[in-house]
Amino acid sequence: MDIFGWIYTVAFGVCYIPQIIKTWRTKKVDDVSIGLFQLSIIGYISAALYVTTNVGANLILLCNYAFGGTCSIFMVYLYYKYK
Repeated sequence: MDIFGWIYTVAFGVCYIPQIIKTWRTKKVDDVSIGLFQLSIIGYISAALYVTTNVGANLILLCNYAFGGTCSIFMVYLYYKYK
Protein backbone atom coordinates (compact mmCIF):
# COMPACT_ATOMS: atom_id res chain seq x y z
CA MET A 1 0.00 0.00 0.00
CA ASP A 2 2.97 2.32 -0.44
CA ILE A 3 1.15 3.84 -3.42
CA PHE A 4 -1.09 5.78 -1.04
CA GLY A 5 1.96 7.12 0.74
CA TRP A 6 3.46 8.33 -2.52
CA ILE A 7 0.15 9.88 -3.60
CA TYR A 8 0.01 11.67 -0.27
CA THR A 9 3.59 12.87 -0.68
CA VAL A 10 3.03 14.26 -4.16
CA ALA A 11 -0.34 15.85 -3.33
CA PHE A 12 0.90 17.44 -0.12
CA GLY A 13 4.04 18.81 -1.72
CA VAL A 14 2.43 20.00 -4.94
CA CYS A 15 -0.12 22.11 -3.06
CA TYR A 16 2.59 24.77 -2.56
CA ILE A 17 3.52 25.01 -6.24
CA PRO A 18 0.67 27.30 -7.43
CA GLN A 19 1.52 29.93 -4.80
CA ILE A 20 5.21 29.74 -5.65
CA ILE A 21 4.53 30.13 -9.38
CA LYS A 22 2.10 33.01 -8.82
CA THR A 23 4.58 34.82 -6.60
CA TRP A 24 7.44 34.23 -9.01
CA ARG A 25 5.47 35.52 -12.00
CA THR A 26 3.82 38.54 -10.37
CA LYS A 27 6.64 39.37 -7.96
CA LYS A 28 3.94 40.37 -5.44
CA VAL A 29 3.62 38.95 -1.94
CA ASP A 30 0.89 41.20 -0.54
CA ASP A 31 -1.58 38.35 -0.01
CA VAL A 32 0.92 35.71 1.10
CA SER A 33 0.68 34.49 4.68
CA ILE A 34 4.38 34.12 5.42
CA GLY A 35 3.61 32.68 8.85
CA LEU A 36 2.08 29.62 7.19
CA PHE A 37 5.30 28.87 5.34
CA GLN A 38 7.53 29.61 8.33
CA LEU A 39 5.49 27.29 10.55
CA SER A 40 5.54 24.68 7.79
CA ILE A 41 9.34 24.69 7.83
CA ILE A 42 9.37 24.15 11.60
CA GLY A 43 6.75 21.41 11.22
CA TYR A 44 8.63 19.59 8.46
CA ILE A 45 11.90 19.67 10.39
CA SER A 46 10.18 18.45 13.56
CA ALA A 47 8.34 15.69 11.71
CA ALA A 48 11.52 14.50 10.00
CA LEU A 49 13.36 14.38 13.32
CA TYR A 50 10.47 12.55 14.98
CA VAL A 51 10.21 9.96 12.21
CA THR A 52 13.92 9.24 12.08
CA THR A 53 14.29 8.96 15.87
CA ASN A 54 11.04 7.16 16.76
CA VAL A 55 9.77 5.36 13.67
CA GLY A 56 12.85 4.77 11.58
CA ALA A 57 13.94 6.04 8.20
CA ASN A 58 10.62 5.94 6.33
CA LEU A 59 11.43 6.95 2.75
CA ILE A 60 7.92 8.08 1.88
CA LEU A 61 7.58 10.37 4.88
CA LEU A 62 11.09 11.74 4.59
CA CYS A 63 10.53 12.54 0.90
CA ASN A 64 7.32 14.32 1.85
CA TYR A 65 9.05 16.40 4.50
CA ALA A 66 12.03 17.19 2.26
CA PHE A 67 9.87 18.26 -0.70
CA GLY A 68 7.39 20.25 1.38
CA GLY A 69 10.15 21.84 3.41
CA THR A 70 12.05 22.82 0.27
CA CYS A 71 8.92 24.41 -1.21
CA SER A 72 8.31 26.31 2.03
CA ILE A 73 11.90 27.53 2.22
CA PHE A 74 11.75 28.69 -1.40
CA MET A 75 8.47 30.53 -0.74
CA VAL A 76 9.97 32.29 2.29
CA TYR A 77 12.93 33.27 0.11
CA LEU A 78 10.60 34.69 -2.55
CA TYR A 79 8.59 36.53 0.08
CA TYR A 80 11.60 38.40 1.42
CA LYS A 81 13.02 38.94 -2.06
CA TYR A 82 9.86 40.62 -3.37
CA LYS A 83 8.68 42.28 -0.16
